[in-house]
Amino acid sequence: MKILSLILIALMIPSMAQAHTLFAPEGKTLKVHWAVLEAKPGKMSDMAAISVRTVAKFTPNEPGSYALYGAVDRNNPDIMRILEVYEDEAAYEIHRASEGFKAFIEERKPILESLTLLPVDPIVLEQKKEGTGKSVLMTMIEVKPENLDDFKALITQEFSRAVAEVPGVMAMFATSEKGERSNVIHILEVFADDEAKQEYSQSEKYKSYRKETDTMSESRSNIENSPANVKLSPKGLHLSPDGQELSVFPLGNPNTAFAQYFDGQSYLAPVSTEQVGIFNVTFEPGCRNHWHIHHAKSGGGQILIAVAGRGWYQEWGKDAIEMRPGTVINIPANVKHWHGAAKDSWFQHLAVEVSGEETSNEWCEAVSPEDYALLK
Repeated sequence: MKILSLILIALMIPSMAQAHTLFAPEGKTLKVHWAVLEAKPGKMSDMAAISVRTVAKFTPNEPGSYALYGAVDRNNPDIMRILEVYEDEAAYEIHRASEGFKAFIEERKPILESLTLLPVDPIVLEQKKEGTGKSVLMTMIEVKPENLDDFKALITQEFSRAVAEVPGVMAMFATSEKGERSNVIHILEVFADDEAKQEYSQSEKYKSYRKETDTMSESRSNIENSPANVKLSPKGLHLSPDGQELSVFPLGNPNTAFAQYFDGQSYLAPVSTEQVGIFNVTFEPGCRNHWHIHHAKSGGGQILIAVAGRGWYQEWGKDAIEMRPGTVINIPANVKHWHGAAKDSWFQHLAVEVSGEETSNEWCEAVSPEDYALLK
């Protein structure tokens, strides 16, 4: 049980930082795009001043405007690129209808050379809860189509880790173009300063990540930016009803791949994909998965380690077991069970996949709402 011991030790070590994921509440879909503004020669500073005087006054009061982070191209100071994230299309329209945005459009007309909007899909949107970044790096990567899924998994893991573990890494966003160019990835990295950016780029974990992902890419180009002043917004960090942090592990993204096997909203974040699979699973209050079985000819099964909130675990024919931070559940192979949050609490647990021979998962019926309602 060496792996389990190492996990338990890690839980007792306070985290230096916290990674938070921007995502839309259930029933909504993030609206994400890149805005590329080109000013007439020498007029970008005027454009920025207009933005501060107009649209910047209204955006902080727009609940659905999650992030407008960007910077000016160091090699072409007439170009500014901004990554914009909204709760959904309706939130974007509210932003566009604001007095400040309308004023921005009018005042910039004499100095705006061109404007391009590039709609994208989010891959990973991780940031610290608060802080300011002075150094911004943007990157475009063309990934080999056959490696796209693996690339997305690795970049999600690395960006979540970096924001959580490295104090100077303020935000790491990766997006993919829509349609036939979905293998073209656009990245925004925000650092506390240039020193923090340099320290991260020289770290062994980053080098390992680059070594693995560079072989998956056809091309890579960086855009260095002039010193910026990116103030992180806490909007879009739907961690809990009161906005408090849950655990030292990243929340991850909505668990859409397995949504059909869950009642309620859950989120999934890979913690480690080496040696054994370890995933942080977050359940909103009342969320639970269906009855299921981890089949194996030998070995197999799963280990659950509760890290935040309060939840339940139950095996078929037995009473439910309450789970609180520190609770460890060893699930044998071929045992029918379910697990999830209490009705009135968010819940997080690490799921450790135990290796075995001829392993597979079988999803069964949903937990009876009547039986779940009896759990206190």
